[in-house]
Amino acid sequence: MTFEQARNAIVSGLEAHIGHPVNLSEQIAEIPDFPYCYYSVLAPRISEHSFGLREVVDTERGTVLKRSEPVMASLSFTFCSQNRETEDGGYVMGEDEALSLAEKAFGFFLLNAHCIYTEFGDIVINSVGAVANRTGFLVEDSVRRYGFDIRFAYVRTDEMPTITVSKPGQPIGKTYS
Repeated sequence: MTFEQARNAIVSGLEAHIGHPVNLSEQIAEIPDFPYCYYSVLAPRISEHSFGLREVVDTERGTVLKRSEPVMASLSFTFCSQNRETEDGGYVMGEDEALSLAEKAFGFFLLNAHCIYTEFGDIVINSVGAVANRTGFLVEDSVRRYGFDIRFAYVRTDEMPTITVSKPGQPIGKTYS
């Protein structure tokens, strides 16, 4: 699994759970309607394994050398809202809406998404940081923001084509030096 595959699985699951878009931060784009969420990549690869597991595997495309290692990554999520009137004459308190959305997302990572199964491998949420206030002033009003960081683990796998040499009478795929 790559970081991109893991990130996309986490973001799409979160979007489905909270029912609002989850966008990459620091993009040149229109500000979405409130409420919304944005995320930042804090660390795309945190590894403590220098060599990983290496193996030669026969596939439909031929023989490949595979290298796998457990890695971690970290994402930051921020949930935004603003005080505003609704179309039906009601009023939304941005503070309450942003905090409520952050709490809903927090619960997602503690329960529903504690382990995410994908076609590329599993993603395990290792830690979910505390929900904290991240409110900021925007022109004439405050955008109410609450957010938290997560750290997750997955198995990163890289592969490349390789050639194997075998002794006569030995099964193909065994390598000898």
